[in-house]
Amino acid sequence: MEIPLAQEVIFGLVIGSYIALGAIGFTLVYGLVNMINFAHGEFITIGAFVGYLAVAEVGLPLPVAVFVALGGTAVVGWGIARITFEPMNDAGAVPLLLMSIGLGLVLRNGIRVIAGPDRRSIRTDVATYRFDDLGFFVTSQQLFIIGLTLASVLVLHLFLSRTMLGVAMRATADNEDLALVSGVDTRRVRNAVWLAASGLAGVAGVMLGTAQAASPTVGFGQLLLIITAAILGGAGSPYGAVAGSYLLGIGITVSVVFLPESLTSLNSTMAFVVLIVVLLLRPGGLVNREVRTS
Repeated sequence: MEIPLAQEVIFGLVIGSYIALGAIGFTLVYGLVNMINFAHGEFITIGAFVGYLAVAEVGLPLPVAVFVALGGTAVVGWGIARITFEPMNDAGAVPLLLMSIGLGLVLRNGIRVIAGPDRRSIRTDVATYRFDDLGFFVTSQQLFIIGLTLASVLVLHLFLSRTMLGVAMRATADNEDLALVSGVDTRRVRNAVWLAASGLAGVAGVMLGTAQAASPTVGFGQLLLIITAAILGGAGSPYGAVAGSYLLGIGITVSVVFLPESLTSLNSTMAFVVLIVVLLLRPGGLVNREVRTS
């Protein structure tokens, strides 16, 4: 049965929402720590399992479980960064990249050993709202995912623009040496970045656990989309990451409407085709910020 275009847009907004929170965290680390963190997907996985345990085992409501995953994953991600990445801050981008790849592999298999390979869904009551005249429906779960992302983006914007620490983060991202000589505590800024990036990854994990399921590979499975969204939006720009995420999510779902039925399995591929075209025409992405090489 053919799904209306409006319905595909709704699905795309949902996909773009959990990609967005993952991409914001990824691009914050890239912009301020100057590293591509391939273990970021595992932080998302940790958040998915924390959310599952909070709902299924402890019996907390989903909104409360989101805050538990936010705080728990933020602390875990910050602790991992202190142990693994911080001692290598001056080693350069390539050693940090290799460390993140190895760390991601260790964490992914460690989660598999501890939690097992089974998928665990975060079950919640779902209401469906139908708009037959407009050709689409939306569920309470979808509204929660989209609303939570928009609220998170708003809070992040206020933090970056209205707080001293947020201003310090922006200054450090622009020029760390100048920020340092201006009296900015760049170590404190890095700690804040790891806490924020890991916490947002945890929230994205809860979303994925709700929309799909918590599994040892749930975060790793989204990593390529997250990196693509971050690059598409302009590496290092959290606002560009949000725009790139929604563009990517809607592109993945809407392409189904225009592709022949035999090619609908290639809808994700079409999204990356769009990325290639955009980067050929505008290498800096939507906000014209190119990936740094050092």
